[in-house]
Amino acid sequence: MTRQVTAIALCAALMTGGCASASGPRMATEPQAPAVDRAVMAEYVQRIPAGSKVRVERANASTLRGTLMKAGPDAITVQRNTRVPEPPVQVPLDTITRLTLDQPTSSVGRNIAIGIASGVGATFGVLLLLAAIWSD
Repeated sequence: MTRQVTAIALCAALMTGGCASASGPRMATEPQAPAVDRAVMAEYVQRIPAGSKVRVERANASTLRGTLMKAGPDAITVQRNTRVPEPPVQVPLDTITRLTLDQPTSSVGRNIAIGIASGVGATFGVLLLLAAIWSD
């Protein structure tokens, strides 16, 4: 009898969404501008090859995505990713808090496959627990 109650409790726990949400932090945090060494940033930027897709985060909390066209000791030139062509933007290194290579966003097909696989796995797990309950 206790095995059946335990198995039913496990099935109920698997079916309910008891996971913590990943929607964001629970506490309000103030954005703080990180301390960036200008010389290190200049050296890093000059090592990135021209034509790379970059994401530039600035001190005024704005983000710029585009193609790196030119990197100098004082500023970088970025061509924004827009539908309508715009002139290149020159961003001084003093205003950059972070510069990263922009990774393509995850594909919809991969996300659908992950969802299907997790659903199939959960279904088989519940079926195995139910089989264990009624096998006695």
